[in-house]
Amino acid sequence: MKTRTVSLGSKGSFKTHPGALHKALGIPLGEPIGQGRIDKAENSSNPRIQRMARSAKGLTAMGKK
Repeated sequence: MKTRTVSLGSKGSFKTHPGALHKALGIPLGEPIGQGRIDKAENSSNPRIQRMARSAKGLTAMGKK
């Protein structure tokens, strides 16, 4: 899996791992992750999945301008 860097301009940048949340939730890569699944993943007992779900929610919001 190849990492991708997201630039926030003067605020810095961070790396994303495309497809990691799909893999963690067992969802095929071609199938979209619905908002309900992301909300459910935010309440997971696994802190890594919680963090990925919060990031997915934030990145989704970034795409809408």
